[in-house]
Amino acid sequence: MSDATCAHADHVLKIDGLHVHYGAICALHDVSLALNCGTAVALIGGNGAGKSTLMKRMVGLVPPSTGRVIWRGQPVTRSTHEIAYLPQRADINWDFPMTVRGVVEMGRYPLLGPWTPFAKKDHDAVDAALATMRIEDLAARQIGALSGGQQQRALIARALAQEAHVLLLDEPFAGLDPPAQNLLAGLLRDLASSGHLVLAAHHDLTTVEAIFDEVVLLNRRLIAKGPSATTLTQSNLTQAFGAPV
Repeated sequence: MSDATCAHADHVLKIDGLHVHYGAICALHDVSLALNCGTAVALIGGNGAGKSTLMKRMVGLVPPSTGRVIWRGQPVTRSTHEIAYLPQRADINWDFPMTVRGVVEMGRYPLLGPWTPFAKKDHDAVDAALATMRIEDLAARQIGALSGGQQQRALIARALAQEAHVLLLDEPFAGLDPPAQNLLAGLLRDLASSGHLVLAAHHDLTTVEAIFDEVVLLNRRLIAKGPSATTLTQSNLTQAFGAPV
């Protein structure tokens, strides 16, 4: 975990006895874990291990068979602006005609009432999110004209504009070149240090320790959770991927 002085160190996201089935297929079996804000966590497992299902369940996109998601001591029964899920970039249609600023402004909509116009605080929140993700100079560009790394940072900026404490990222580094990966990694580290919980599905085992404080190894059930430096053992990886890695 990052510096204990982080603003939201007492915020905890808990998964309690979670089972998820798609018909007769078991996607997640009895998963229980606790994740603290102020931490960057890698979610690791093979294809079909349930990584996307787990994150989608955390924001209510997938109904549970049994079990609970608990945020700050309260069961999550409906979507909340404090938890943001970002799907894989390849799953998004980037052809819609919207500027980067327009995309980030969408993050404010859940906080506004019907037909409520933007106030100064809303514009300030968008400006701050753009600056945090270092894309303020791209605000007027069409989102579809950006590079993959810039698009990923725009999506995270939208989540920051909605005042999300928890960022659930599905393969955020996929398809990015090394400079873009390095920039994004540094920004995610900064977000964790500032008090956010960053949980990212990740497949590059060589970069885990440099980016993430902790790892969660998943193979439909929880294999292991702990510090990156000590949890990525060959035994744990073999169980997570079903074969030696």
